[in-house]
Amino acid sequence: MIKLNKSEAPDYLNDETVERLTVLFKDTGNNVWNHEKIKDALLLSSSSKCAYCECKLNAESNYMEVEHFEDKGSNPEKVVIWDNLLPSCKRCNGAKGAHDVLAEPIINPFLIDPKSHLGFKLYRLTDKTNVGKNTIDVLNLNHSERAVFKRFEIGEQVLSSIRDAHDRYQVWLKRGKTTRSKNILLGGIEGLLLECQPCSSYSATAATVLHCEPSYTKLVEILKEKGLWSDELEKLHDTSLELVLECA
Repeated sequence: MIKLNKSEAPDYLNDETVERLTVLFKDTGNNVWNHEKIKDALLLSSSSKCAYCECKLNAESNYMEVEHFEDKGSNPEKVVIWDNLLPSCKRCNGAKGAHDVLAEPIINPFLIDPKSHLGFKLYRLTDKTNVGKNTIDVLNLNHSERAVFKRFEIGEQVLSSIRDAHDRYQVWLKRGKTTRSKNILLGGIEGLLLECQPCSSYSATAATVLHCEPSYTKLVEILKEKGLWSDELEKLHDTSLELVLECA
């Protein structure tokens, strides 16, 4: 989970439409939030990811659902209030259900930086606060099969890419520092860092594994010493660093 920035409400959700849809929901219970203009705007605000688990939506068989942070059953007045709507996968939305976020607060990543409440250990999320614990439990974010194993897969890919980068560095040294070997080395590192950007799926996991790995830190030092570390790589590095969860 990462901090998200919400865009302005879509033009569709003007005051008149919000009032009309709210009345319609109260009278009929219709899914008044299930409108393409609402869903498209939510997807845009999260880079097409679930706001909670960071899986890509409309991919991996994960179809987007409009999630009401404050339950629509208990808070019908907020059924189409923009700040109460989040993009979610079916699993996170189903796990959260009608949880009362006012009585037992959880993280709304559009309002709260998850790093303040969540840590990371052995591919499981750890709680730093009661809000963090509530979030993990309510959203079932440490479900072994769907969450922890996926983080493990992502982490192993990151570690493998770091090892590959070290190997490519040695190739660059031994082959006379050719342009081709340099481009292969730097292209691989750029690809690795791109997987740790806010727009990528499971970016908090990827970034945390990357920056907590000593061999990556050593690689960066070596490349800087050799004059291979570019401003663009530094920018990607710094952006990914902002997503890192505290490693327990």
